[in-house]
Amino acid sequence: MNKMMCIAGGGTGGHVIPALALADAVRKHWPNLDVHFIGAERGLEATLLPERGESVLLLNMHAVQGAGWLQKWRVLLWELPKSIMQIRKTWRHKKPEVLVGVGGYASVAGVIAALLSRIPVVLYEQNAIPGLVNRVLYRFCDVMMLGFVSAGKHLPQHLKKSVVTGNVIRQDLLAVEYKAHDKPCLLVVGGSQGAMFLNETVPLACVNLAKEGLDFSVIHLVGAGEGRVEQVLAMYESVAIQAQVLAYAKDMPSLFAQASLMIARAGAMTVCEASAVGMPAFFVPLPWAADNHQYYNALSLKEVGAAEIIKQKTCDVALLTENIGAILFSPNKLKAMSKAAKAAWIGDADKRQVEVLENIVGKSFAEARL
Repeated sequence: MNKMMCIAGGGTGGHVIPALALADAVRKHWPNLDVHFIGAERGLEATLLPERGESVLLLNMHAVQGAGWLQKWRVLLWELPKSIMQIRKTWRHKKPEVLVGVGGYASVAGVIAALLSRIPVVLYEQNAIPGLVNRVLYRFCDVMMLGFVSAGKHLPQHLKKSVVTGNVIRQDLLAVEYKAHDKPCLLVVGGSQGAMFLNETVPLACVNLAKEGLDFSVIHLVGAGEGRVEQVLAMYESVAIQAQVLAYAKDMPSLFAQASLMIARAGAMTVCEASAVGMPAFFVPLPWAADNHQYYNALSLKEVGAAEIIKQKTCDVALLTENIGAILFSPNKLKAMSKAAKAAWIGDADKRQVEVLENIVGKSFAEARL
């Protein structure tokens, strides 16, 4: 019977995509290892994981952070205990050798179920500031893998159970090499759901640049939403800017290969992908992200000269116009930022994460390599 590993958590692409990348890495190292997932019915994993053919247990759980007291009590007194029992029931005949919690509320049920079943627990924190779930569970885990060095500063120092591994990104991006373009191209990325602030302000800033006689192109991912593509494209076409406006991208490597500068939110994976590719970036962090973690994600590249940060509350069209123009049309600046971004990339994150797991359950997984 094959050995099994379980990955619990999700909710957003920021949790689900790293979970899938981790699964791919361990399968490469242990080809005969069974990887199962635990997620929530209302999370992205409910559609993304089945589409990939993954085995996933979906729990009927609601989020707690930002919820009212009624929902919090319902989750803590009913949904969480029920979910823990449901998980342990599925493990009645075969338990995983290790459970990895990647954050999100489904991770809580998975980790508690593992602790009750005396299964080793590894936590994986993708952001520069650990989320609430991981901060609470850190005291009870065997080890926590960190995507950013700075995340360790926000954990109890005396426990010494964290290891900096970096974040594993999608493999197809690793083949992309940043290069200068005679006609600069601005890539606008708002995340999996798009970013209305960027959709409304960046096109207007580009209109200002075009009116100054500057020649450039734009690739803009606006997110799903009726009429978004048409509205944003109309703004670019009003001043004859060459633009690709898409709801979402099926081929991100191709877009990165065409781009000279990216302006985006600062989710952990977006920041890490920019670093891996060597993409100069302007980050406009989501202002209501938990613990302002997007700002600190972006700060990791700003501090080494690879990115700039514009806070949304102080950002307007005039400021965007000035900042984009100062970098997009400066080949030397773009080159320096690209070099700094590439130097900051932790390129062996997959190997580091596998090593962490190997230290926990290596002997148990040995036969899965055969």
